[in-house]
Amino acid sequence: MLTDAEKAHLDEHGFVLLENAITRDHADALRQRSMELAEQEREVLKEHVYLDDKGQRVWNLVDKDELFENAIQYPPVLSAIEYLLGEDCTLSSFTVNVIGPGAPDGGLHIDHPLSAMPTPRPSFALSANSVWFLDDFTLENGATRCVPGSHRRLESRPEPGVSYDDELQITGPKGSVMIINGSLWHASSANHTDRARVCLLGFFCRAFMKPQQNQQKIVSEEVVARATPTLKRLLGYDSMPNTNA
Repeated sequence: MLTDAEKAHLDEHGFVLLENAITRDHADALRQRSMELAEQEREVLKEHVYLDDKGQRVWNLVDKDELFENAIQYPPVLSAIEYLLGEDCTLSSFTVNVIGPGAPDGGLHIDHPLSAMPTPRPSFALSANSVWFLDDFTLENGATRCVPGSHRRLESRPEPGVSYDDELQITGPKGSVMIINGSLWHASSANHTDRARVCLLGFFCRAFMKPQQNQQKIVSEEVVARATPTLKRLLGYDSMPNTNA
C-alpha cells in the first residue's frame, strides 16, 4: 500500500518511485528472461525494434513466462495502480522495454490512448504505467525523464523536439518501480553507456476503457485456467461487454 506521503507525491507530481519494491535477485531473474525473449524475437518481429534499431519491445508478457504472470499482480505495485484507477482496473499491455547502447532520446509523450483524446482531458487518471527497473537507472543509461506536474496540463501536450526547463530524470536502484499517471509527459532518455538499460512496462487502464491489447485473445487457455481471480480481472474477464439483448 502507498503511504500518505507517496499518495500526495503521486497526486501532485504525477509519479512516485517505489525504491527496492522487489529484490535485486528478483530483478535479475526478470531481466535474464526478458533479454532471452528479446534476443529470440529481434530477428523475427522487426516491427518491435525502434529508436534507430537500438530499442526493442517484447509484448504479451503474461503469456510468455510465469515470472511475468506473477509480477503483473504483485500486490505492492498493483495497489499503487489501483489507487489511481480503482480496484476494477484492467491490464492494457505488459512489455519488456530495452534501451540499448547508443539509443537516442525517446521524446516526451502522453501514453496512448490519452494522446488521441480531445482536450481538455479529464482531471482524474484514466491510465497508469508501472516502470520496473531491471537495471540501476542512471543519468547516463537512459533513465526515464518526465515533466513533474504535467498530468495537470489538461489542455496541452508536449511539443515534439522541445526541451522543458522543469524536466527531471528519475534515477533509482535496480528493483525499484516507478508509478506514472498516464497523462504525465514522460520519455526514455538517451543511453550513453555500453550496456542495455532494461525495464518492464505494466500499463493499466480503467475498466470501461479499451486496452492496448485484447488480453483474452492473446493469452493462452493454459494461463487462464490457472489464473487467480486477480489475474482474471486484469485480463478483462470482469469487464466484458454485456451480452443481454
